[in-house]
Amino acid sequence: MSQTPDIEFIRLARSNARQFIGLKVRDSEEHLIASNAQWIAMAAFIDEATTYGMFRAGAPCGLISLIDPRLVQDEEGLENTQDGCLYVWRLMVDQHHRGHDVGTAAIRFAERQAAALGFRGISLTTMDHAELNALPFYTMLGFTPTGRRLGGEIELIKTFDPA
Repeated sequence: MSQTPDIEFIRLARSNARQFIGLKVRDSEEHLIASNAQWIAMAAFIDEATTYGMFRAGAPCGLISLIDPRLVQDEEGLENTQDGCLYVWRLMVDQHHRGHDVGTAAIRFAERQAAALGFRGISLTTMDHAELNALPFYTMLGFTPTGRRLGGEIELIKTFDPA
């Protein structure tokens, strides 16, 4: 694997959201994630979610949304999180930026955010039974299954010693 690229993470706002709507995953992966327009609209109504746009060499290249479970108010939402872990709600890398370690940089960003907030790890879910799923990617980065299935997806966790 090559060195993780310099990716800039900018909090998504009304002023910059439009440039991310046109980013796409490969056609063969569209079944794995909502469109960015749907994602951005959903995130606007989830107070606990913080979404960041990713830039590679100045160009928009993806999105990542993180949820601090300490802010989740409803029981159903809490069932989808791991105690002591920042939750990676969504992650997408544009098809034209795949293979350049952008996804790895996004997970490293989530780890830094988690450590800064005092968490011991990060958790996420992925569609492990779907064709072209991201389970091998997450496993390569050190995630392990928790044994839980949430909404038909496998839950993964990666723990670390917070700085």
